Amino acid sequence: MKIQTMLLPHKHVRFSSSLVAIAGYIRGYLVEPKSVDELWAVMSSDRNGSMIKPSFTQLVLAVDVLFAIQVAEATPDGRVYVADHSRVSMKSEDKGSG
Repeated sequence: MKIQTMLLPHKHVRFSSSLVAIAGYIRGYLVEPKSVDELWAVMSSDRNGSMIKPSFTQLVLAVDVLFAIQVAEATPDGRVYVADHSRVSMKSEDKGSG
């Protein structure tokens, strides 16, 4: 299956199987920097009854989506964390107003 067809839900891909849904689900687990292996361990042991149960390939592609839309960044040792772009935009707005 092509990545474009997996990205958004449509009649052949359920929302819970779309990369957008999986990326949002992964973002919830990135409260602290985690490696892809740590994310996989957490998500594969997730017992909270979520409908989102990605394969390892889907997890990696969803992390790529987070990087592509600049929601995630990586530490020098390769751990993924949620980028805090809201703080950057607030700083640039402060410079413009004052």
